[in-house]
Amino acid sequence: MRSTMWRRIDVPGMEACSINKDGTGSVISGMAIYACQNTPIRIGYSVACTSDWECGAATVDRWVGEDNLKIALQRLADGRWSANDQVIDGVDSLLDIDLGFTPATNTNAIKRLKLAVGSSSEFSAVWLDDESWTFKPLKQRYERLSKDTYKYVSVDSGYEAELTVDDFGLVQVYPELWETVNS
Repeated sequence: MRSTMWRRIDVPGMEACSINKDGTGSVISGMAIYACQNTPIRIGYSVACTSDWECGAATVDRWVGEDNLKIALQRLADGRWSANDQVIDGVDSLLDIDLGFTPATNTNAIKRLKLAVGSSSEFSAVWLDDESWTFKPLKQRYERLSKDTYKYVSVDSGYEAELTVDDFGLVQVYPELWETVNS
């Protein structure tokens, strides 16, 4: 369906991402390699989405130095989320996964929201904090500024960025963090 490669701007690094149809939904998968406190880090990931771009599951496989981490995230039938079979508090009934180390899941939210120019939406996502490597709720707001520009706001922290996307909704530029090197 779509694929891209991003260059990390704030530290040396790259990421390759593809979005493919899978049955009735889509799968976003990729591999990010970058420097983390002058140590190489490799993160493979996959996010399964319905045809409406609601997230249902994700996997993350990360290593940095000798530290390896594998996470299997799943939305349960009752709307709760679990990571490696442990229920995550505070994220019941959320529809989006935000993997903090990649712009791929911003694309997922943009696809699900289908905002018209001038419209906005505020919601919480199941966020993987890539500093603590824990899941928590993250209140976010997206506002569509133009055909190819969205304002992203992390509501609680006040962080803001204007994301540039292509016709599909795939993030092309995430200021100060990622930019596409091909499309």
